[in-house]
Amino acid sequence: MATKAEFLARLQGNAVASTPMPAIARPPAIAEPLPNVFLQVLESVGGVAGDGDSLAAVQSVVNSLICDGKQVLSLVAGVTGNRDHTGVNEPHSLADLDYTVAPARLAVAENAALWITAEDLIQRVAPFICEHLITVVATERLIGTMSDAIADIGRCGGTWGAFVSGPSKTADIEQALVMGAHGARTMTVFLVGEPVSAYPAESQ
Repeated sequence: MATKAEFLARLQGNAVASTPMPAIARPPAIAEPLPNVFLQVLESVGGVAGDGDSLAAVQSVVNSLICDGKQVLSLVAGVTGNRDHTGVNEPHSLADLDYTVAPARLAVAENAALWITAEDLIQRVAPFICEHLITVVATERLIGTMSDAIADIGRCGGTWGAFVSGPSKTADIEQALVMGAHGARTMTVFLVGEPVSAYPAESQ
């Protein structure tokens, strides 16, 4: 029986020669104003544009939800929910959450995808375990295409992230579209004209 060293040597001797990556043409820049494109695509994927372009407008919506008896967890600095974002040590404690308000580090116009990172969440499940997701992103962080996004997310920082486009939806069973099967049933996006950040890590 071959030893480990012999086995690895055989693999090394039969290694396939490396080839350079092919050049991939970048898609042309989007000619229309990016906010217009983003909002059109957001609607087409089942999302909703938030009513307002400031953190104050987001807070107003959150206040109305709280008055309606909803459980709202805000992870956006400057927006306060009625669910304490400190001391949440395990994901099951969020099982009864109605709304999560989450910051996004960038948004993509061509598919209405928002980049959300673990560093901005108390738990990775926070945007997915809630019934409804509200995402807040600065308009200046809106870019055109996924090609641009892939080049940009390395500068956003973070160890884990997800692109989220619209509410959860599936049509695997009998080709019947079901919203919220694997995550939030609705998604609202606020494009705001001011910087957006998460609560500092020490407060999470």
